[in-house]
Amino acid sequence: MPARRLPLYQAVDREIDAFQQATGLGCPTGCGHCCETQTPYVTVADMAAIADAAVARGDGEALYDRAVAALAAGAPCAIYQPGRLPGGCTAYELRPMLCRLFGFAAVRDKHGQARLALCRIHARDLPEASARAVAFVDGGGAVPAFADWQGETDALDPDGSREQLPINEALARALEKALLRARYSG
Repeated sequence: MPARRLPLYQAVDREIDAFQQATGLGCPTGCGHCCETQTPYVTVADMAAIADAAVARGDGEALYDRAVAALAAGAPCAIYQPGRLPGGCTAYELRPMLCRLFGFAAVRDKHGQARLALCRIHARDLPEASARAVAFVDGGGAVPAFADWQGETDALDPDGSREQLPINEALARALEKALLRARYSG
C-alpha cells in the first residue's frame, strides 16, 4: 500500500471506530448487502493497493480476469466473496475509502451540516442503534464525512485523475498498471 495512503486509512478507521463506540452502530456479522447489491464508484488510485498486493501474491492476472468478467456481467464487486466472514471482502484491509465509510459517514447539506447517510440494512435490522446514530450526528456529534475523506484520497492520486469508475473497472485498470510495472521491473 502506498505509504501516503495508509495514514489516511488509519485515521478514518479511528474516526469510524469512535463513531461506532459513541453510537453502538455496527454492521451485522456476515452482512455484505452493500457489496452484493451496489456498484461503488471509485478511482483507479483507490484500487492501486489491492492491485499491487494481488500482483505481489502472484494472482494479479486471475483477479484481473475476475474484474473484467464481473464488469461485463454487471456484478457489483470482484473482490467480494459471499459467505466469507466477517463481511465477505477479500481485501478488507486495503478496501477503498468509500467502502470504509459506507454506513458510518455523513453527507453535508447545503448549509454544511452533517447528515448521516444511514445504511438501509442498519435502519432495518438495528433500529435502536440507527436512531442513536442519527440523533448523535444531528446533535453535532463527530462523524466522518464522505466529501472530506474523498478529497484527502483524491489528493494522493498520482495521475491526477479523479474520475469515478465502477469498482470493477477501476480494479481492472489498476491491475493493468500493476501487472505492467511488474513485467518491466523484471
